[in-house]
Amino acid sequence: MKKLNNEILKKKDRKISWVPYLLVVLVFMAIGIFFIQALNTPFSKGSMAEIKDTWVYYAKDDPITLFKSRYVKRLNSVSTDETMVMERTMVRKVPNPTLLIQGNHQWLTVTLNGEILYQYNPNTVKPTPFGKKNPGNIMTEVQLPKNYVGKILRIEVKSPYKNYAGIPARVFIGEADSLMSYIVSVSMPQILILIVCTFISIAIMIFIGAELIKKQRLNWELILLACFALTIALEAAAGDILAGLLFSPLVNSTLAMLLAIFTPIFLISYYCLKMQQSQKYYRLWVFFHISFDLAILLWAVLTKVDLPEVKFYIDAANIFGTLATTIAAITEAHQKNRFFVICTPWIVLVAMAHCFIYITSVVQSNFYLVNISGLLFAVILLVIFTYTLVEGVARSEKNKRQMHFLELKTELLEDNHASVITHLQELEQLRKDFRQNLLLVKDLGEDGNLPAVNEYLGKLLEETNQLDIIGSFSEHTLTNLILNRYQKNAEQRSIAVNFEAKLPATLTVADDDLSQILVHLLEHAMRETYAIHDPKERQIHLQIQYSAEKLEINCSHTAHYHTNIFEQGITTDFPKKEVLDLFVIEKIAKKYQGQLNHAKDETKDQIKLLLSLN
Repeated sequence: MKKLNNEILKKKDRKISWVPYLLVVLVFMAIGIFFIQALNTPFSKGSMAEIKDTWVYYAKDDPITLFKSRYVKRLNSVSTDETMVMERTMVRKVPNPTLLIQGNHQWLTVTLNGEILYQYNPNTVKPTPFGKKNPGNIMTEVQLPKNYVGKILRIEVKSPYKNYAGIPARVFIGEADSLMSYIVSVSMPQILILIVCTFISIAIMIFIGAELIKKQRLNWELILLACFALTIALEAAAGDILAGLLFSPLVNSTLAMLLAIFTPIFLISYYCLKMQQSQKYYRLWVFFHISFDLAILLWAVLTKVDLPEVKFYIDAANIFGTLATTIAAITEAHQKNRFFVICTPWIVLVAMAHCFIYITSVVQSNFYLVNISGLLFAVILLVIFTYTLVEGVARSEKNKRQMHFLELKTELLEDNHASVITHLQELEQLRKDFRQNLLLVKDLGEDGNLPAVNEYLGKLLEETNQLDIIGSFSEHTLTNLILNRYQKNAEQRSIAVNFEAKLPATLTVADDDLSQILVHLLEHAMRETYAIHDPKERQIHLQIQYSAEKLEINCSHTAHYHTNIFEQGITTDFPKKEVLDLFVIEKIAKKYQGQLNHAKDETKDQIKLLLSLN
């Protein structure tokens, strides 16, 4: 028995084509490494760094009770509109010293030995339609004087929101010329998320537009996925350090919060459209979730309540949303929904992680240095996008196979079209002859000539056999069409064939799969059999049997390799065609958990195929 090893042959044939591909990949990697190094070269720990563990914290109203930043990450005793003080003595000298300060919905005042270097409070900001209460996400640069060493740096932090009160501001110090380089290097993860998600969103929208032009149909699933990708990209930009230098604090804060609200809405709406069994119930939750979020936003717009004050209500709803999504995804996976079978582990992982994030927001203990939520959303986006690409390629391949099958079926019908026309003409002539014969039989019956009657009846029965338009090998129509075609081809090539097929009218195997198996089997057999010099030695035997949810196909043919055209030194591509035939048959056999055995000697070539159709 010969086991196929087509993968090795394919790799040998395509080995050279990998060379230019790998060269291009190496070029892109070199360019990427060059730019990443260029961005990080100006930055070093000596020229720019974050001040973390050298602060002393205390409430302005209680300067006696001190806390060291090494042990305390937040002063829970500080309440809304109460000032928290961060204080330290400046020790290390840096040329061209600059402070980079980041506050999260906080007012800031920076002093050096009592001298005010920077103030950000309701009195220093310009009035906006949203009022003066919301400080937004502030990012500012503060230039230090040359003689700052030995002096006390003091930063007063105050927030009008309980959720952000008592949280220290982030402070970076270093040389002015290294500031932007440091910001870019720290922002690199968010920048990558921005670039990747924007590219995915644009790619999806281009595909939607092309599909809309071609099919005049809008794919709502992909519309929601594109919106989800775009909100992730914009949220990564709005929640980044770099964005704090590009936008005003209030705009930056409002964009970040709105995008954080709409991102999960697009995601759960996409999930809802992908569901089958649980869609009716999950749709109710999606409708409630969207309505609740819009009601909270409307409340914030129509009243004096700021969005940061009511955001935790939306986060509370998101907690239940993550649980509902987890249950629905597991249910869909259990019901064999292909999308959820593949993506559910990632969906559940991201949902549970977000559940923890939303809980920390509700209990007012969230202040992450990295946008963890955006990273998690980016992960699930990549999973869904990869699945969509693979599914699209598989669907395209399936459509091509169906088109190929339809072309084959049309060709089979066209092959029998001439026979049908001929038989119809013969049928018309037989109808006329049949009428004359009936009249003759009637006359003979009236005369009592029974031997003559029997003779004419036998003649009529023989003529009715001419009405068989297509050879009937089994009850399966497609199989009959294929076998009838190859039987005619075999007659033209002086090949003796013996086809036996015991098949029901319907089979659970796909028509295109069955047609590919039979076509490649018979093409393989006829190609090698026709090469035999002596027509008397050209024989093909095909047996097809279906029983107990098993389809067994046995195809054998004579192959006198020592007396055929191969012995004459004629160059052909028969070996390559044989490899292709067997590769296609083996691929389909694996699809149905089947077994393929191929054996041959000097005089005979045999292929046995067993498919499991249960």
